[in-house]
Amino acid sequence: MNAAWRDRLILAAPLLGLSILIVVSPTSEGPTFCPFALCTGTACPGCGMTRAASALIRGDIDAAMVLHPLVPLVALQSAIGWGWDLLRRTGRAQPLNSGTVNAMLIGTGLVLLAVWVTRLLSGTLPPV
Repeated sequence: MNAAWRDRLILAAPLLGLSILIVVSPTSEGPTFCPFALCTGTACPGCGMTRAASALIRGDIDAAMVLHPLVPLVALQSAIGWGWDLLRRTGRAQPLNSGTVNAMLIGTGLVLLAVWVTRLLSGTLPPV
């Protein structure tokens, strides 16, 4: 795959994902694909995120927050990351150093785990 096709794919992939979430509304009645949930019978820290993203895209913020309270954070981080990558590819921004990226990933992971433990203890995890 040459660089031009790779760049087009990187540009199109998030738009395709958004389009799919607009057209197809994931439901709780569908099959569970999460390996953690299948093995443990308990929702993982990210369970409900796809349905929450679909609800957020459709403008149903209340439903999105019930399905997964971190969906706005993940959506914001995804949009910023995609935009930063586009700017970097056009030479308008420098790549982030690995320390900054690692700090953001670790911070997001810790917040995700904290929210999961809180939801697990309060019984508000989505059904598996």
